[in-house]
Amino acid sequence: EQMVENTPLDEFARALLTGNGSNFTNPPSNYYTMIPQGKVDPVRLSEDTAQIFLGIRTQCAQCHNHPFDRWTIEDYYAFQSFFMGVRRKHGSEAREYFTFVDVEAEPAKHPVDERLMPHKFLGGEMADVEDKDPRKVLAQWMTQPENALFRENMANRIWAHFFGKGIIEEVDDIRISNPPSNGPLLQEIGRRL
Repeated sequence: EQMVENTPLDEFARALLTGNGSNFTNPPSNYYTMIPQGKVDPVRLSEDTAQIFLGIRTQCAQCHNHPFDRWTIEDYYAFQSFFMGVRRKHGSEAREYFTFVDVEAEPAKHPVDERLMPHKFLGGEMADVEDKDPRKVLAQWMTQPENALFRENMANRIWAHFFGKGIIEEVDDIRISNPPSNGPLLQEIGRRL
């Protein structure tokens, strides 16, 4: 339906990331039902969000600084902080979930020294999330026209869909040690999205 309506990709991504309420009546909230059993897992949500929307695999940085990219353990947990307040409860039917956010939730803790990790954008600055839904702040940053991470990731995925191979291959493994086959092309397509 969103494709038929020609919804811009940035709008579509913002709706998914900020989806609240019933997954039956508000389809974007289904993004938070991708882990169907148990509690919402901020670890999986942060990893999946980075990989889906930015093309970045952050998993290596969960235990140590990423050996093949710039992401540190601090980056990993600061990004995870955006999802610490996401909550989900069952509706009246077994497949129905209600997603909501606890804006008072503590940020993620650093696994070594237990310090709270303030919300920080991947490759960017600290985020002001005071009294706000952190996901909305993240979605706004992620989809702004200046964010090459989002735009080039989407361009790469679209290119791969039509040509069978991404300008960066694997399409969800954008990193310093996996450069694009044609950097100027990727930049220009990303700029035009």
